[in-house]
Amino acid sequence: MNKQEYLDQLRAALGCLPESEIEESVAFYAEMIDDRVADGMSEGEATAQLDDPKAAARAIIGDLPVEVGGVATAQARGARPKSKPMNRVLYWTLVILGSPLWLTLLLAAAAVAIAAVTVAAALALSVVAVAASLLLTLWALAVGLITGGPWGIAVCLYGLAMGQPAYAAAELGSGLVCFGVGLFCLHGAVAATKAAGRLWRATIAKAKVWLARGKSKIRARRDAEAQGPEALASLKAAASAKEVVHEA
Repeated sequence: MNKQEYLDQLRAALGCLPESEIEESVAFYAEMIDDRVADGMSEGEATAQLDDPKAAARAIIGDLPVEVGGVATAQARGARPKSKPMNRVLYWTLVILGSPLWLTLLLAAAAVAIAAVTVAAALALSVVAVAASLLLTLWALAVGLITGGPWGIAVCLYGLAMGQPAYAAAELGSGLVCFGVGLFCLHGAVAATKAAGRLWRATIAKAKVWLARGKSKIRARRDAEAQGPEALASLKAAASAKEVVHEA
């Protein structure tokens, strides 16, 4: 059975579901087949490793508690196991009796987490402080060496005025050398400052992306909870499908 035949049979077996659910499920299985074909299998070998289209359709319908045309699907109609109500007296008794143990473990875990965060923050601040110190040192060295150029010329003129040409030549040479090395250090300081700025901006942008993703996930979960258990189940099913596709 090739890819198109498998997907056609799967689409036909999922005819009781909404069109969006059908297309999402078919796209998921199509991607699984494409991944196996990309690994070197033929379409027949790839479809042979998957469940029969009808079995796959039954599994998909069983995982989606939706209603089609006012009639609940097999999972919604089926006898869901009802959890027995927990004896609250026994529950709270166990909680109170076990409080010395779980409170100790909770405090220990909190202490370890705080220590780990503190160490990580200290290391990060240490790295930033060392980098900033090196950068400031490079700038100070560049400024000092560049200042040595005019100072050497001034001393050279003073030596000539005092009738000491050898001393004046030596001071002029040392001043020019300091000025050249200072320009080299200035170029390195400017390049290092630009690189540090790019690294800082990239770090801030990455942190903003992580925060935005976390907020979007929390917002989506809140919206799903507000819409009801069916929307929350659909959100969880979509997340699990993405994880399966990523692993495949």
